[in-house]
Amino acid sequence: MKKKLLLALTLVLSGTLMSQAGPADKLKVPGPDANGRRGATVPYNRYEAENGELSGGAAKKTTSYGRKDIATQASKQSYVDLSSKGSAVNFKIDRNGDGVTMRFTMKDSPNGMGENGSLDVYVNGNKDQTVKLTSYFMWQYFNLNDPYPKDVPGGDFRCFAFDEVHFKLNNKVKPGDVITVKNDDSRNMEYGLDFIELENVPAKIKQPAGSISIQDTKYKNMAAGGDWGDAFIQAVKDAEASPSRTLYIPAGTYNLGKVWRIFADNVTITGAGMWYTNIKFTNPNKEGGGISGGNGSHGPDGYSKKIEFCNMYINSALRSRMDQMAIYKCFMDVYTDGSYFHDIWEEHFECGFWIGDYNGKMDYSDGIKIANCRIRNNLADGVNFAQGTSNATVYNCSVRGNGDDGLATWNQDACGARDLHDNIFAYNTVELGWRAGGIAVYGGTGHHIYNNFVTDMALAAGIHLNSTFPGTKFNANNKPDGIKFENNTIVRSGTNCDIFGNDLAALDVHKTGGSLQNITFYNTEIYDAPCFGITVLNDPDNIKFINTKILGAGLTGMSTSYSTTPVTFCAIRADQATPIFDGLEIGNVHKDVLGNNQTWPLWTNNNHQKADAIKYTNIKKKYVTPEPPYADKDQQGGIIDPMDGLSGYNVKLEGISWKNAKGSSDLKEGDAVTFRVKITNTSNVDIPKDVALAFEVKVNGESAAISDDFEGGLKAGKSVILTANGSWIAKLGVCKVEAIADPENNLPKETSKDDNKRVKQFNVYEAPDNNGTFTPVTGGYDLVVTKILMNTKSIKPGDKVNFSAIVANAGDQDAPAGDVLGIQFQIDGKTEVITWSDDYRKGVKSHEFVKVTANGGTAGKEWTATEGKHTVTAWIDNYGGRYAGEINHDNNKFTIELNIPMSPVQFINNPDKPDNIDGTDGIEAINAVQSVKDSYYYDLQGRRYGTTTVGLKKGVYIHCGKKVIIK
Repeated sequence: MKKKLLLALTLVLSGTLMSQAGPADKLKVPGPDANGRRGATVPYNRYEAENGELSGGAAKKTTSYGRKDIATQASKQSYVDLSSKGSAVNFKIDRNGDGVTMRFTMKDSPNGMGENGSLDVYVNGNKDQTVKLTSYFMWQYFNLNDPYPKDVPGGDFRCFAFDEVHFKLNNKVKPGDVITVKNDDSRNMEYGLDFIELENVPAKIKQPAGSISIQDTKYKNMAAGGDWGDAFIQAVKDAEASPSRTLYIPAGTYNLGKVWRIFADNVTITGAGMWYTNIKFTNPNKEGGGISGGNGSHGPDGYSKKIEFCNMYINSALRSRMDQMAIYKCFMDVYTDGSYFHDIWEEHFECGFWIGDYNGKMDYSDGIKIANCRIRNNLADGVNFAQGTSNATVYNCSVRGNGDDGLATWNQDACGARDLHDNIFAYNTVELGWRAGGIAVYGGTGHHIYNNFVTDMALAAGIHLNSTFPGTKFNANNKPDGIKFENNTIVRSGTNCDIFGNDLAALDVHKTGGSLQNITFYNTEIYDAPCFGITVLNDPDNIKFINTKILGAGLTGMSTSYSTTPVTFCAIRADQATPIFDGLEIGNVHKDVLGNNQTWPLWTNNNHQKADAIKYTNIKKKYVTPEPPYADKDQQGGIIDPMDGLSGYNVKLEGISWKNAKGSSDLKEGDAVTFRVKITNTSNVDIPKDVALAFEVKVNGESAAISDDFEGGLKAGKSVILTANGSWIAKLGVCKVEAIADPENNLPKETSKDDNKRVKQFNVYEAPDNNGTFTPVTGGYDLVVTKILMNTKSIKPGDKVNFSAIVANAGDQDAPAGDVLGIQFQIDGKTEVITWSDDYRKGVKSHEFVKVTANGGTAGKEWTATEGKHTVTAWIDNYGGRYAGEINHDNNKFTIELNIPMSPVQFINNPDKPDNIDGTDGIEAINAVQSVKDSYYYDLQGRRYGTTTVGLKKGVYIHCGKKVIIK
């Protein structure tokens, strides 16, 4: 009987554990290592500007921790001023690389919206590129004792003085090369350079087999107006219903104008890599963006679970905390059951990750892991585990430039949240924050913080604990070793005056109300603290420090009177507490400027008994301040570039063809068009395998298709025919098509780029029965807008425009008659002036189209056109319960763009035909420019001009099959 009971219990426990397994289980986080690295393993090396060769008037700016000095917010308290034209910093490079991150400063504008400028980058004296800069995201202004920063210049403190930009060099550098950052700007703008970081940009991550791609035609149609918000939401739902349960977001930039709500179970969302897939939230307003694991319109208690989200860069248009009410985090709300976020580069949000439930019944993100991420330049926290979030981990992340705690765990108990426990911050580099703390613990129990490197928190504490904030604080931390810090290093951290006028130590423990107890710090190293090395205030219980080094403290030479007799900053402040120290070493403490401290280098308010209880060894030897881990110079890792050492190669894009789904090159509006090209290696040098032989197709200057997954190599003299990934949706009118080989410069030393492009023009005609397209669904009726029409083919400012919409029923059931099929037409997403249709009541049969036309509005049924670029959104308005039984209300919007003035659609005579790249699907022979018998002039790339030489530039042309030189 006992054996049966044990077996049953084992099965129950095993089933419970298996049901809770999530993607986070893929990551096995190493434990603490007293002899191991401290900080994140990163793929880049850093080059400090002040260590470079300065020229042209460049000047080093430095400070001794002046609270209002911009240099205080720079790495190592120094940066280089590049305000004069011609000023430059030259960096001698000691590794291979082509990916650069640049940390810079610029002035704000008077209205707080920032200025735009640029710096130029040279490699070995040759201009590589101009890098655009902006101070739009920078600068927050504080008044003393006011926690709410302002966005317009003024106040007592200027924070967020530096921002970052990253870019890929056109030519990879190697050891011994020189990268120069130079001010070639003639606008007399002020620039400052803190550092650059150099890394090898890895190869793109290819689309997982069987996954859904956001570039699939369905989603491109949904994003036709340029906003991918609805497409992303729908694609996650579709991925959840697919066998692969994976959504792939290829290389490119995707604009989202609203919160991306992920309501899914066991779905992987992956990009092509943080250097390739760019997500940009474009709405700067409150609740205008970010990624939510909450349910949104699905109810108050929904959440995401078992989510894996990875491999992309995410940015936003947010530049204000809006009095701490922006509600605009990169990741927010609830991701349960071991969700896993990794290899993400995010910046310019209110917070990077704020994990907690604030809606309805409490749900908890237990087991969530965040790893190998770059969490940077946010207005508030980098990561905050709140509202009962437990067993959560941040591992091997770069956390930089944030405006509140870098990494925090806070047992806030809003909405009845439980206490939190057992959170881990391990092997992270946290630096250059400008408020609160690098790593902060504000309650809970069982947390483990180890092997982190915290540096240059000169406006904040390095490690910060207090009991100030609402919640259950440290009540549950009742075991003697309840919360452990191990093997952490803190460098140049702490301030003499935070926004409340208080000083903060490099390691600051402050009981301010409620419990703060049972914290142990093992193997802590503190270097070059500007103020106190360690502060323990208001007698928290059982605070222990085992094996502690403080090498450099009080280096500002300043004093404080916060809650004490005025005292010069020193190694340890313990006048209102009795912390326990075992194995303490102290060295390089600034002298006692005020001369009133009898227990120097400790401050106990001259309580000798307290001071005598703190035994320490005085270190008089010199020391080297450590650096965070960077890429090992002898073990650089990364991708081996197969093109290294090769030269003399050349490819030519010889032809381009196109066809629609029916195999025709005669295109109609709305056709899904596939492009193919022929690329030939015209040199005697083989292109090796593992090099992406890519091409891009642009239509009327906009990217329409790309192929970058062929890596089979190309022998000298051989050709390959490549097909673009995905399809382009044909747009009415004349289309200028440019096919470009090697658009990403994977072949940097080609003998010529002149033959990498081929240009053609063709017409896209109107389809007489083109009502747009929809994706059929089952389970009811589903109304979608498929097209927006206007009462005129040309529009100029002042014209009256009447809109119509084509509405389809994508469902398998009829939408019943009787209800009003209401359509609202919005201009530029605004509701002040709208038109609407509210007179259609006939219903819509399954898979049928109907046309409805605006018959009213806030200013009549017509919109008065104004000059410029506009969006027009047709929205199926379910106001008052109209068509309440529709199975999906989230796909009721359709948006187009209008450029006013808008001319009638034009067509050209004698449009080009596709090249006959393989002898079967083309009409125009690739080499026709050598054998044409018509009267047109062609250049050597196959571009067609007029029938005379009038207007032709100097060069070589083909006319009637003969070579013609225009001088």
